[in-house]
Amino acid sequence: MIMASEPNTSEASERDTLEMPRPTVAPLVLSAGVALVGAGIVFGVVLTIVGALILAVGLGIWIGQLLPGQGHVHEPRALPANRAQPPAPVLGAVEQLRAGMPGYRLRLPVAVHPTSAGVKGGIVGGLVMPIPALLWGVFSGHGPWYPVNLLAGMVLPGLGETSVEELQEFHLTLFVAALVIHAAMSLVIGLVYGVLMPMLPELPKPLAWGGLLMPLLWTAVTFSLMRLVNPTLDQGVHWPSFILCQFIYGVVTALVFMWAPSPDPRLRGVLGGIAGGLVMPAPALLWGVVNGFGPWYPVNLLAGLVVPGLNAVPTAELQQFNPTWFASALVIHAILSCSFGFANGLLLPRVPRIAAPLAWGGLLLPLVWTALSYSLMGVTNPVLQERVSWPWFVVSQFVFGVAAAVVVLRSEMILIPPAGLGPDRVADFIEGSEREQP
Repeated sequence: MIMASEPNTSEASERDTLEMPRPTVAPLVLSAGVALVGAGIVFGVVLTIVGALILAVGLGIWIGQLLPGQGHVHEPRALPANRAQPPAPVLGAVEQLRAGMPGYRLRLPVAVHPTSAGVKGGIVGGLVMPIPALLWGVFSGHGPWYPVNLLAGMVLPGLGETSVEELQEFHLTLFVAALVIHAAMSLVIGLVYGVLMPMLPELPKPLAWGGLLMPLLWTAVTFSLMRLVNPTLDQGVHWPSFILCQFIYGVVTALVFMWAPSPDPRLRGVLGGIAGGLVMPAPALLWGVVNGFGPWYPVNLLAGLVVPGLNAVPTAELQQFNPTWFASALVIHAILSCSFGFANGLLLPRVPRIAAPLAWGGLLLPLVWTALSYSLMGVTNPVLQERVSWPWFVVSQFVFGVAAAVVVLRSEMILIPPAGLGPDRVADFIEGSEREQP
């Protein structure tokens, strides 16, 4: 039976032209307009108006292409001698799939967490996420409204000129702005999280723990030591690049632990700690060079972990090479790298596997949210950006990611086609899949 929408093959072969979609710049113009409208939220209403005009033009071009006789062109066909010829049939057997061939034992997930679970996780994570930031505001003496007003500074320009005393007070406008920002980002990132979760692979246990635990431990130890030895010196630390250093350390340490040929996990952990310690200073040194402080500034700040009195040293002197401070920083870095690497080798064989939603939630979301918040505040309020306690900020993102992941893990899984035989078969499919895995 021939469907009405199917073209007549004999008629198509006799035509000299083929009907093809007309090339158009409408998608490019429309996407540029949408991007400019979004950028106008940060840079001003003029950019929003320009973006809206470009968006309207792109939409008009696209709608015009949908009118009868406007959206297609006729392309000439190649000469019959130059056209593809029908393949010649060859008798033989179909090659059987074997182990190692592409497609062998190809599996699709038969059950996934629904996208709505990510939205619910974003809501729950958004409710518990402010707790660390509010605690920091209370314990630091700034009060609970200080972190709320700093959050509003992500999109409201001009707050960088506001005094600390004013930021510690309640402002209805700033509270509403912070509430809208927080709710929107929680829902959006939760939705993205729910969409991505079924596609994210399982992380190896060393990589999950290394990328998740090591940055938190190292940052907590460093932050605590510096607060004890030099309470004011930590204000000169660029904590986002510092935390990125710890993330690089954790990932490199985990990779070396997995790939090292030694059977002793303690030795593999130490080797991973040494390798991670060699590459982790790169973001901090790059930040020092790009911002004009020089490569020795982050080195001397690291020496401030154990050398008292560096908080009283002028910034210009901290930018210079000092052999005593360099030796102190080198010893601190080597001891911490090897110690954390050795601890990694002791713990990794004993810790349980981290579920993929929890690993990605505690690893990916904190990095995404921190990078987004830091970039937005750097555009609107560069001065205000320095007043944020970024270690506490990252803890808040970690709380959000873990809370969202727990909600996703506890949500009911749904079957995807063609395995959709009802919710009562989900447990049977999952149990059967686990039994078949080697």
